[in-house]
Amino acid sequence: MTAIFMCGPLFSQQPDTAYDLMLRMIDASKQLNYAGLVTYEKLGNLKSAKVLHLVRDNEIFEQIVNLNGPEGEFVNLSGIKGCQNLSVILGGTSALKINDATYIQLKQSYSIETGGSVRIAGREATLLILRPNDAWRYGYVVAIDKQSGLMLQSVLLSLSGKPMERFQFIEISVGGNLDSVEVPRGSYNLGVNGLTDCEINDSTPKQDVPKWRVDWVPTGFAMTDSQLDRDGGQYSMVFSDGLAVVTVFVESAETSIKVPPFLAKSGATVALVSKVQVGGSFITVSVVGEIPGDTAKRIAESITPVPDSGKNPQPT
Repeated sequence: MTAIFMCGPLFSQQPDTAYDLMLRMIDASKQLNYAGLVTYEKLGNLKSAKVLHLVRDNEIFEQIVNLNGPEGEFVNLSGIKGCQNLSVILGGTSALKINDATYIQLKQSYSIETGGSVRIAGREATLLILRPNDAWRYGYVVAIDKQSGLMLQSVLLSLSGKPMERFQFIEISVGGNLDSVEVPRGSYNLGVNGLTDCEINDSTPKQDVPKWRVDWVPTGFAMTDSQLDRDGGQYSMVFSDGLAVVTVFVESAETSIKVPPFLAKSGATVALVSKVQVGGSFITVSVVGEIPGDTAKRIAESITPVPDSGKNPQPT
């Protein structure tokens, strides 16, 4: 996998071929019924789950049952087609979040190429390589089923091209008897809100009154949401390039005094808590997302307050 990523030009085809393949994958996730077994590997830990995905009219029903570790089941019925929630349950890779609204945005940040054929879950698949256009984000290799167009595997790669996280089907059934299965009705376990990613990607950003701004993010990243916690004074901003998602938290002056700086990493996810000097005092800025540590640090250092437009300008 590393060799494919680092030596992409040897495998690359015309860009339109890769883009058409990605669009087919997006359409397949909206239209096809499937069920199977999936695995998710991160930092040497392996999770497995049973998945059921049914499309009925304007609704998508998903059921994910954990097969190892703590018992757990997630069920969601969404009225938004094209949203994929497996990543929420499995801690999964960002490639699962692709939808129509993010496609144009992706082309600003990644070179998308095909990379030959592989066999996943007993099915022939085409590799799709998403190579970042800079060193501020990670790359991905995705395997797309030649027959159905569904994504069978997604590997998130480090800057050196080594796998950091891997999601894949080990068994999958598409259509057939699933096309006549009735969508279960009743009370659903919405302990995890399956609509969150969809609302971020598919609708106009719902942004609160800005208190802070980020003066630098890598090319292709755009703000998708912002919120102010009026009780605690924390201001948060969410950015995405269509694959990677980054959340920036700015603490109130009172909270900043209590929070120490630190850096933690889990697979591709980094959590940076930094002290940033603004004016004559230090504030606490946290950056969490699927990005390299240097990217998180530069984002944190670019935080500046937004001037209060309600105040009268001072005479010059």
